[in-house]
Amino acid sequence: MASSLPPHTSPLTVLHVASGDRWAGAEAQLHTLLTHLNKRDDIQARAVLLNEDETAERLRASGVSVDVLDESRLNGLRIFLDLRRLLRRYQPHVIHTHRQKENVLAGLANATTLRAPCARTVHGAPEHAPPWIQLHKHLFRWLDLAVGCYLQDRVIAVSRDLQDRLSAIFPRGKVTLVNNGVDIESIVAMATHPAEFRLTHPQHRHIGLVGRLEPVKRGDIFLMMAALLCRENLPWPLRFHIFGDGSLRASLEAQAKMLNLGDSVRFHGYRKDISVCMASLDVLLVCSDHEGLPMTVLESVVLGTPVVAHRVGGLAEVLDDSSGGMLVRQHDPRDYAQAVLEMLFSPSKANECVRNGQNRIERYYSADVNAENMVKIYFDFLLGYKPRDLLRNR
Repeated sequence: MASSLPPHTSPLTVLHVASGDRWAGAEAQLHTLLTHLNKRDDIQARAVLLNEDETAERLRASGVSVDVLDESRLNGLRIFLDLRRLLRRYQPHVIHTHRQKENVLAGLANATTLRAPCARTVHGAPEHAPPWIQLHKHLFRWLDLAVGCYLQDRVIAVSRDLQDRLSAIFPRGKVTLVNNGVDIESIVAMATHPAEFRLTHPQHRHIGLVGRLEPVKRGDIFLMMAALLCRENLPWPLRFHIFGDGSLRASLEAQAKMLNLGDSVRFHGYRKDISVCMASLDVLLVCSDHEGLPMTVLESVVLGTPVVAHRVGGLAEVLDDSSGGMLVRQHDPRDYAQAVLEMLFSPSKANECVRNGQNRIERYYSADVNAENMVKIYFDFLLGYKPRDLLRNR
C-alpha cells in the first residue's frame, strides 16, 4: 500500500506497549494488528512487552521487532526509566498502550520525554473492583484513569457496548470504536485436520469452552449445563471440553466430579492448537458475565463452529440476527442447554448461522478492516500535530 503521509514522516512509526504475560484474546489481537500494520508501506510497528513469553515469540516470528522489559526482574521504576530510554532511541510518532500497568508506565514515560500522540486500547470491561483494604490498587486505578484523561489522546474500545461504558468515564470525544479483527486466512490454514478427540469419538457431539479459568468466564455455568444435557435422552453421546487454565481449574474439576460428569468432560489446559480444537467442536459456548469482543468467537465462526453466547458486550454485536450462532438472554444453565440442543438438532440452521456470521466477520471484523481503521486514527494524530512536534529530537 502506497504511503499517504508527507515524505518527511514516511513511514509512520508506532510503538505498542503491552504485557505479553500470556497468550489470550488481547494478545492475539495485538499480534494480528501488528502483523498487518507491518505489511503496509506507510506504517512501521514495533512492540515493547513486559514479559518474555509466547506473545513475544509469535511477534518475532511474524517479523515484528520486540523489546522485552521483564517485569519478573525489573521493578516499576526501572521499567519506567527503560521505557524512557527506548522512546528516545526509537522516536516513535505514535505510542499505543494496552492494559492498566502499561497505560500508566508508557503514558508517564511519554509525557516526560517525547510527548508524542498516545492511544490506549481497552480490550474489556474491568472484571472486578479490588476490596477497599487494597488501597494501593485503587490508587493505581485512579492513576490509570488520570493518564487516560490527561496524558493520552485517544481511548479505543473494541465493541460498541464498551465504547458506551468508556464514554461515561473519559472526556467527551476521546473514546473511539475499532472492532477487533481476525486474520481469516491464517486461522483457516491452521485447522487442516481434526483434533484427536474428534478422531477418538467421531460419533459424539463435542461442546467446548475456551478461555481463562477465572470467575468472569463462568466455567461453573458450563459444567451445570453439561450436567443437564447429560441427563437428556439424546440420539448421540456428548463430550464436553474446557480449553484454558487459571485460578479456578481445581475448583471446576471438583465441581465436575460433584456433578458426576466423569469422562464426559475433559480439562485440556492450554493448547497451542486451539484453532484445530475449535474447528472440531459442534458448538462453542461463551457464558461470561461480560466480554469486550472475544477473539475466540470471531475465530470459531471463521472455522465453521457455531457459538452459543450470553447477550453481553460485543457478543451481541457479532452474533445478533442469527449471525454466527445464538444469544441467550437468561444467564442460566437451562437456557444455554436449550440453545445448544437447538444447534445440535438443527444442523441446517447452525450452518446458516455460520455462513451469516462469516459474511459479517469478513465485512466488519477482518484483520484488514481492523488495521485500516487503526491507521486512520494514527493519521488523524499526524494531522493534529504540527510537523515540528512530530520531528522534534529526530
